[in-house]
Amino acid sequence: MPSTPPYRALVDAIARLQRVQRDVASEMARELDCPRAALSTLWLLDKRGEMGIGDLAQHLHVDISVASRQVTQLVEAGHAERTTPDAPGTDRRVRTVRLTEQGRRFTASTKVALDERAATVFGAWTPDDLLDAASAIEKVADAVQGLPLDARPLATAT
Repeated sequence: MPSTPPYRALVDAIARLQRVQRDVASEMARELDCPRAALSTLWLLDKRGEMGIGDLAQHLHVDISVASRQVTQLVEAGHAERTTPDAPGTDRRVRTVRLTEQGRRFTASTKVALDERAATVFGAWTPDDLLDAASAIEKVADAVQGLPLDARPLATAT
């Protein structure tokens, strides 16, 4: 009987964290009356400022059509606006998106809600516990991201 490799516990924990994160993000989006995917878009635009739709899609790891639909939802809600760059030498066919003032206020309120939830959840943790956990998660992310695609074996049928 083969024993379970130690890395399996880590892989299982990552999978559970993903499920929990998705569930919590969905619940928070419902409470904020905002599509879950829109929160990532709002936070990215808040952090990076005006972006092209293609760049937005690339950063969110989604197809450009998905990013465009998300932007449309934000525009219809009044949180974002589509723009055309007007700087000399820029391609005016490129569409960009940026937060409106309403979008900046809404995004700030979502961050407050997230911070309040995190403060409650991690209230018993020490600052060192929090920093150690963040460091471990970053280490895992770096390791997985650094794995060459051709080194990622696919499951084979036996």
